Amino acid sequence: MSFKDQLFNVMQQITRAIGAGWQQLLCGLANTRRRIFRKRLADYAVLVLDREIDERPPATPWWYSYLPGYKAPVTLESISHALQQVAGDPDTKGVVFLFKSPALSLAQAQSLAALFARFRVWDELYNRPQHRPAKQIVVHLEQINGAAYVVACAADKIMATPLTNWEVLGLYSAPTFLKTTLARLGIAMDVVKIAPWKTAADTFSCAEMSPEYAAQIRWLFDSWYNDIVDAIHKGRKLDRATIETLIDGAPWTAQQALSHGLIDEIGYEDEIPTRLGTPENPATLQLYSRVQNLLWRRPRRRHPQAIGVISLLGAIMPGDSRSFPIPLPLLGERTIGSNTAQQQVRAARQDDQLAAVVVHVDSRGGSALASDLIWRELSLLNATKPVVVYMGDVAASGGYYIAIPGRKIVAQRATLTGSIGVIISKPVTEGAYQKVEARRYAIGRGDHAGLYQDDHAWAGEEREKIEATVRHTYHEFKQRVAEGRALAYEGLDDICNGRVWTGAQALEHGLVDAVGDFQIAIDLACQLANLPIDGTVEVLDLPTPKRSTLAEPAAALQSWLGLDRAAQLGQLAEVALHGEWARLLGHEQIWLIAEHLPKIK
Repeated sequence: MSFKDQLFNVMQQITRAIGAGWQQLLCGLANTRRRIFRKRLADYAVLVLDREIDERPPATPWWYSYLPGYKAPVTLESISHALQQVAGDPDTKGVVFLFKSPALSLAQAQSLAALFARFRVWDELYNRPQHRPAKQIVVHLEQINGAAYVVACAADKIMATPLTNWEVLGLYSAPTFLKTTLARLGIAMDVVKIAPWKTAADTFSCAEMSPEYAAQIRWLFDSWYNDIVDAIHKGRKLDRATIETLIDGAPWTAQQALSHGLIDEIGYEDEIPTRLGTPENPATLQLYSRVQNLLWRRPRRRHPQAIGVISLLGAIMPGDSRSFPIPLPLLGERTIGSNTAQQQVRAARQDDQLAAVVVHVDSRGGSALASDLIWRELSLLNATKPVVVYMGDVAASGGYYIAIPGRKIVAQRATLTGSIGVIISKPVTEGAYQKVEARRYAIGRGDHAGLYQDDHAWAGEEREKIEATVRHTYHEFKQRVAEGRALAYEGLDDICNGRVWTGAQALEHGLVDAVGDFQIAIDLACQLANLPIDGTVEVLDLPTPKRSTLAEPAAALQSWLGLDRAAQLGQLAEVALHGEWARLLGHEQIWLIAEHLPKIK
């Protein structure tokens, strides 16, 4: 070892020692303050779930908090931190969750249920050696639907108001098909796709549901329904036949749900203290935000290396990423811009502090070209440090494509994924112009100059060209899957061809490596990077860097990636804010999961 390396190691040790000493001092001061204000500490910390829930805090400018109507989303990361803090306090008795109609998906419910299980592990670690009573998780529900009840079943006690109905009704989907309706307006949707399971344009191009479409919904429902029944079975200790009978008989009143063993208590929010204590000595409850600074602090050791997190959320588009502080339906949805994602990934490659990177993907797809640009950067990153992909609610089509470079892929059981296929489509408005007696005169130069124009359907040589490019892109998609997942290319059509799977089904087909929550992905990243999984490794969100970075030469990585040449990809013009999807549908091949596929909330 050179003198320079020895000096660097010594400086690292000194820095860690100073950091540890500083932590000891800060924790000591905080705990002294806690002893002084001990009477302010409540028996139960209260967490309110009343809005949208995200996996991790979004990267937002400071001024968002001053916008009217803006509320920062509750995050699973913040809930995890709160539960760990409460579990580590010697005097608290538990946590109360007030469910006030949060926007909660089934995949998020499964992650939240996993946090409840992890809370018990933390409680065992911190308090069992001192023989303190086990802490409780209590859930108070104002409405009971499938996702909320999956979470509640992981709690120690379920309470509901007197007028709350148990409405775990099962699963239902009723997509609408508009081909005939559009035809009355003189509009048709011309679609070229690989397989009948690629249903992204079926709403506009079909007059009725195809057998393949119906079969796909059924197998998704089979998996989700099994997850819901299984959660109730484990949490409420009811046999599966009884649970299915109760679902078929729903809705049930709160009193009926109590008699069936589906809930433990009936009461209003103001009655919770006496139910958790006694009328003479009610339990004290306080919002977690008001007691978090009074909870017991423990110094945490920090490893010199960290795990980075890149969040890729939204529709995949060329250009820069875009998001809005409040819902703005006229301006479009949140997008993953290929330019922005490239810069984030390149910055992670150059950050020596990062031993591995977890990529959080929540996307139903989008531009095939933009997806491929992101895939390339993630492949290069994975050649230098381990990449683990964690899938949120949806990581399908283009969302799955950008997940392929991960050495390990983690999904929740309810995550929508797969949809490996390609589609290109455009509206044909010739009939609409005829109906209003409007005349268009097309003048062009080049045999295929009007290939993507909406005044005619593809036919003859034009259609052959479109079909050939779609087949080529689908081949490339499958080739990426075969190489990234170590699957035989010849057998991929049975799980590809646009089929959509749940995370549990994707695990069976080899499309993901594990089912679980975000912490599972962090643990896998630590293991791949030979780091401990004892909580000492810091997890860092990686924002978009302020300075752009050019692509680095990848010649040294060619053999590792199995590539003979780099992809030659042209620059795309900026996509206009309005008509974004319409432009892509008419000009580019897309990897997109159908927006109208069922989702459980």
